[in-house]
Amino acid sequence: MKILASTLASLCILFAVGCTSTEAPELAAEQLSMTELTKSPGYSWFVAEMTTYSPNTEMVSQINTSMATRPGSKVLIFVRPSCSCRGTQRLFPQVMRTLVDAKVDTSRIEIWSMRNATDKQPYQSTFTITSLPAIYVLESGAVRSRVIDADYTDTNADSLIARAVK
Repeated sequence: MKILASTLASLCILFAVGCTSTEAPELAAEQLSMTELTKSPGYSWFVAEMTTYSPNTEMVSQINTSMATRPGSKVLIFVRPSCSCRGTQRLFPQVMRTLVDAKVDTSRIEIWSMRNATDKQPYQSTFTITSLPAIYVLESGAVRSRVIDADYTDTNADSLIARAVK
């Protein structure tokens, strides 16, 4: 009887150990509203950078017109919190300032906070993110264009997003 109890106890322990997972949890992108973004500690630099940028009024007008004539389009922005990279801390808030000045409805702008480009995100079946920040323009659910960080010169965020939504 002692042997049977000991064997059962050993089997229960093996079963319990076998059921535990050692896999790292899957990371997922988190969508942020403008309000959440401005209050998030990982984006403490955002408001100051957005405030100091003054987009070209011609680019703002072009964006307003383009977005008004394309009701099925939206802008998706994927960024990493607390990243000191130029694209995140400068391009992203400058693009946002340009979109706000162009009076693009915030329901047509999605901001996704990600720890890595490989985090799970809701558009995985549509495109693959290879680096952050990543800015895409979708029209009727398909990628129409994107803003490429390598094209950014510290002052041309307005023209990059205007060209992308055009």
